[in-house]
Amino acid sequence: MLTVNNHSRDSAGLTYVYPVISRRANGLSIGINLNPNNACNWRCIYCQVPDLSRGSAPEIDLHCLKKELRSLLVEVQQGDFYERFDVPESQQQIRDIAISGNGEPTSAQQFKAVIDVLENVLLEVELLGKLNIVVITNGSLVHQARVQSGLTRLAEIGGEVWFKLDRATVSGLC
Repeated sequence: MLTVNNHSRDSAGLTYVYPVISRRANGLSIGINLNPNNACNWRCIYCQVPDLSRGSAPEIDLHCLKKELRSLLVEVQQGDFYERFDVPESQQQIRDIAISGNGEPTSAQQFKAVIDVLENVLLEVELLGKLNIVVITNGSLVHQARVQSGLTRLAEIGGEVWFKLDRATVSGLC
């Protein structure tokens, strides 16, 4: 059963893609976890990732990501997903796709390629422009050209970036 309290990355048994009933989105959010190795470059005080380690995302199997995302989206749109996961009728709508997961998603070296896969799959299932696409990031790597390239592509397909701000100095706010 999916609930707003169960955000298990393993609920669908996939490597990169997971469904969540989200209070934030008020419905079904499709998560993309680019850090299945539970590695992050920060250790935020509120982090609930089990066995979190310092590091970055492993190499992403783009073919697997594409297959998982397409399969889950088709199952939600045409299959018995909502019944199998006992999703309340009021929550039975895909609200967004959130690139988040078990670590800093922009640490994936193939970050831009992930955005390209996302765009291609959303085009295939006729959802591009119909869902919010969000990257939830700590922002620590946005200065890197490969991340900027991915974020530019994300903006071109209508996505947005949500920065988690955990702390800042007074001089850093000016």
